[in-house]
Amino acid sequence: MNIKRNDSIRDWALEEIVNNYKTERGEIHLTDLLTPRRKYFEILNPRKPTAEEIAYYTSGNAIEYKILQAIGYQKGEPKDWNGIRYSVDTWLGNIPAEIKTRRRNLAKEGQEVIVYNHYLKQLRGYCAIENKTKAWLIILSMLEKQDDTGKTAPEWVFYEVDFQEDELEEERENLLNMKTLLQVALDKKDHTVLPQCPVWMCGSIYRIMVTKPKCLTCNREFQTERGANIHVSTPKGRNHEIISATYKEEIVKKCRYFDLCNPNISGGQ
Repeated sequence: MNIKRNDSIRDWALEEIVNNYKTERGEIHLTDLLTPRRKYFEILNPRKPTAEEIAYYTSGNAIEYKILQAIGYQKGEPKDWNGIRYSVDTWLGNIPAEIKTRRRNLAKEGQEVIVYNHYLKQLRGYCAIENKTKAWLIILSMLEKQDDTGKTAPEWVFYEVDFQEDELEEERENLLNMKTLLQVALDKKDHTVLPQCPVWMCGSIYRIMVTKPKCLTCNREFQTERGANIHVSTPKGRNHEIISATYKEEIVKKCRYFDLCNPNISGGQ
C-alpha cells in the first residue's frame, strides 16, 4: 500500500466548496442582530466564507440534524416577528431549545452565564419573541477534558434556562432598537455606529518571543523567562546579569471582514 497527500486536489476541492457554498440571505435574522457589524458588511461588502468557516458551519449543522433525527424532533420552522426572521433549533414540548457544538471546554459550575453569554443572548431573543420564560440550552463539547492525563472525549450537557418577564420585555425592545440601528448604519454606510462583535469572532492577539532571555555573565540563552529566573535563583547564577526576552504582538484574524471593520480586539466591546 502507498498513501500520500495530494495538495492539488485539495486546493481544487476547497476552491469549489468556497465558490459554490451558499450563505446569502436577504432578510434580517435574529442572529444577525447579535453581530450587526458582520451583517452590515455581509450586505454592503459580501465576501465568500473561508473553507474553515464552512467546515464549522457544516459540522455543526450535521450534528444538529442527526441528533434531532435520532430523538424524533424536527427543526423549528422559520418565522417572522416585526421584520426579524428567526427559527428555533427545536421545541421540546412547548419549550424552545438551542443546540450548540463547542471546541472549547464546558463552563465550570457558576460560570455558565459568562462563558455561554453569546448562546444565551440568542436563546433570550427566541424566548422574548415567543414569550417563553423557560428554555433549554443543549451543548456538545467535542474535546472535553476527562482527566489529568489529557484524554478528551465528546460530552453532552443540558441546561435549564429561566428568564424573568422583565428580561424578555427588555430584550424585545433591544431587538427592535438594534434592527433600527442596523438600518441606520446601512443608510449612512457607517458601521461604527454599531456595537462590535464578540472579540473571539474578530481575531486573537498572540505574544511571540523575538529574542530569548540571556545571562550576560554566562553568555547563555534560555528558552523561557522561567528558565532565566530559575538560573539566577541558584547559587551558581546568583548576582548574574540577565537580559529579559523581547516580544512582539501578532494578530491572527478570524473574521473575513476584519480589515474593513478594524475592530478593537485588545479591548473588546
